[in-house]
Amino acid sequence: MKLNRLRNWALGLIFLAFIVMYIGVFVPVLMPYLLVLGMIMILISVFIYFRVGAMSMSIPTLECPHCQKKTKVLGVEDGCMYCQGLIKVEMDESDGLYLVPRTK
Repeated sequence: MKLNRLRNWALGLIFLAFIVMYIGVFVPVLMPYLLVLGMIMILISVFIYFRVGAMSMSIPTLECPHCQKKTKVLGVEDGCMYCQGLIKVEMDESDGLYLVPRTK
């Protein structure tokens, strides 16, 4: 769920960059500055997408205790990508495995 939130921020940043650059078309005096600002916003968004993709490759996939679907959990607490149910993750000291405590 945190990954989806980061992706949504990056997508919103792209749309905002297009709006900023489009405003530059109507204000010729500010056009170079707004185009540069828009390009910087797009580059930041590309960096966010790149980092989320890299993080997504190393995140463990667990079964959600609420909907029994496979979901990726980032951090100790995260929400399921499908049902938005809260998932708490604990680390097993002996095997290094991630355990999801079942909630009733």
